[in-house]
Amino acid sequence: MRITRLYHPDDLICGETTVLDSNSSNHLIRVLRSKTGTDIILFNGDGHDYLCATLDDNPKKTTVLINSRIRIDNESNLSITLIQGLSRQDRMETTIQKSVELGVNRIIPVLSQRSNVRLNKNNQQKKHEHWLKVCISACEQSGRSIIPEVAEILSLDEIRPLLNKNAQRFTLNPDASTSFKNIDSEEQDIEIFIGPEGGLTEEEIYFLKENDFEDIRFGPRILRTETAGPAVISAIQMLWGDF
Repeated sequence: MRITRLYHPDDLICGETTVLDSNSSNHLIRVLRSKTGTDIILFNGDGHDYLCATLDDNPKKTTVLINSRIRIDNESNLSITLIQGLSRQDRMETTIQKSVELGVNRIIPVLSQRSNVRLNKNNQQKKHEHWLKVCISACEQSGRSIIPEVAEILSLDEIRPLLNKNAQRFTLNPDASTSFKNIDSEEQDIEIFIGPEGGLTEEEIYFLKENDFEDIRFGPRILRTETAGPAVISAIQMLWGDF
């Protein structure tokens, strides 16, 4: 039987107790109908899973005993950054969720000139908080114990300080002559740029070339923006990472 796995942001120490927040408690007790003594797994992003047992069935603040911890070793040997052009809400959520499941380490949402989404500062903050929850939920589901970074929404020019000088960089271009099968990469750091639904301006294309993003042809079909990132991550993991 599968054990319920939940994110818990506090320090977790074996032999001590901790109290789950109201959302986790409600999900555990009211939704899953867990009883006192139920085994659960908690993780806080430190690379471990903590085997715990519930000490009560309080749906607002369930107390659990932390029994043991296990080091989780399911991270890719690659460090993958996805620089994703902003798309509409459900599409962006899909991109984040699937990319986390596939092993991405960092996601940088980019508001480019032709993005179909426009957000004020307050809504940008709310989106960022929501995407962090999507990221954590994907970690709960996929068994990851290290939580990928989700950066604040930036313009394309603002990502420059976040780029790793040692990374190999790619962006998709259906007119490119090079594909991943022609590349023998030895780099552990990979940065992928995926444009928005509206495409890129000449100025943005120049920025990518100036910052060493290599044009890659990724098959004979044009992919939606929410499909492209996870598809490329899968290919990279197959060629140089997980498989």
